[in-house]
Amino acid sequence: MNKGIPYLLAVLFALTLSAGWAAPVLALFEHAYACLQGGGGLDLVRLRCEARPSGLCALLASWPFWTTAAVVGLAAIVATRLPGRRVSLR
Repeated sequence: MNKGIPYLLAVLFALTLSAGWAAPVLALFEHAYACLQGGGGLDLVRLRCEARPSGLCALLASWPFWTTAAVVGLAAIVATRLPGRRVSLR
């Protein structure tokens, strides 16, 4: 491998960082890290930190998951408990 390639990559990396796009991206990561460390959730659409619901609010916020789990469970019970038609091989 050519000995100059690592130096060239280092220069290209430095030029990329100085281009100005890295600062907003790093700021977003820092904002997300601070939000998650504080126990909140980051809304990526609005780019704001939202507090996690607790207690009854957390249970009500997760109702789609529990509804889907109940429907899948009932469908599995109905599918396994219904008498199926036996097909004769004769």
